[in-house]
Amino acid sequence: MNYATPQDLADRFGERELIELTDPDLESVQTSTVARAIADAQAFADSYIGRVYRLPLSGCVKPAPVPGNPHATELVAPPQLVRIACDLARYYLHHDLAPEHEVYIRYKAAERELIAIGEGKATLVCPWGGQPGALVQGDLPGEAEVFHGFSPRSITDDNLRGFA
Repeated sequence: MNYATPQDLADRFGERELIELTDPDLESVQTSTVARAIADAQAFADSYIGRVYRLPLSGCVKPAPVPGNPHATELVAPPQLVRIACDLARYYLHHDLAPEHEVYIRYKAAERELIAIGEGKATLVCPWGGQPGALVQGDLPGEAEVFHGFSPRSITDDNLRGFA
């Protein structure tokens, strides 16, 4: 499941901005460039989300009624993840942004939100009910068992004797 599409970016930030960011001739959106930025954003998001949720996410079950089937549904990414992926992808399409630039500020906010999700301090939400995916372990985000590996102590009192 893709967290965002080129159309999601166009809907949020305007097609004109995408044209300016992807086409030196200013004629059309270069979808391959946008798709690469989205893929990079999704990989970045997965590096945090994967600490809590099994990847790939199964997705939220969203009502998608069609003629003849008013109970039809579709699997979609959680809306907050769509926003995060769009903010990250937009940042990746820009070059040399100042820290006070709105795109950079949104990127840092998305990064903080992903960190909170990865630490179990925030969760992905399906507004239509259900869960976006299976948890790695535990019943709630942040309850996964953590294993630590430590090497044996290499400096001991015995091997320090004789040093002053």
